[in-house]
Amino acid sequence: GVKRIADTITQALLSPPKPKENAKILDVGAGSGFFTLRIFKKLRRHLPNASFYAMDLTPAMLNVLARKTSEITPFLGVAENIKGSMEHARKYLNIPEKFDAIFSTLMLHHCPNIEPVFESLRKAVDANGKVIILDLCKHSFQEFMEEMGDLHLGFEPEQIKEKAEKHFSKTEIKKIPGVCCKCSSRSAELFVAYMTP
Repeated sequence: GVKRIADTITQALLSPPKPKENAKILDVGAGSGFFTLRIFKKLRRHLPNASFYAMDLTPAMLNVLARKTSEITPFLGVAENIKGSMEHARKYLNIPEKFDAIFSTLMLHHCPNIEPVFESLRKAVDANGKVIILDLCKHSFQEFMEEMGDLHLGFEPEQIKEKAEKHFSKTEIKKIPGVCCKCSSRSAELFVAYMTP
């Protein structure tokens, strides 16, 4: 499942329009880099001159990621205000004005209010860029909230499309067949959303 998730995001990021050679790529809600590192390694083969960044709201998680690699620039931030987070980080780090590609893996269901996240993503991505979100489809397993700290029991793809279309001109959402996220032997389906300004 982990490999399929990393492959799905990598393929979406490399699909036309393929990011430019020196693309600036951001993972929002990177945590300790569990998916970030896998996706980074796959992308590095195709985009050797790209720059990689990872944003998360937990300093301890970013410290773990920083110890694993120096090739990804970690910075503190919140998904609801990526631009503000970038401006703050720019005082200490070389952070671009906009990113050519942004992705997020299983982060959205941890956000209290998802509406501002889409606006925030749009403001942080270049006009010719793309945003990829992979997350849980709607499910009914309360234990995901209790055991994993989830704030939402997944999302209907239509709900994501509706929110995304307010800020992006093109939105495409697909369920990922045969891949699920498990907790307490329950499993929820996953979707991937592909958005361009």
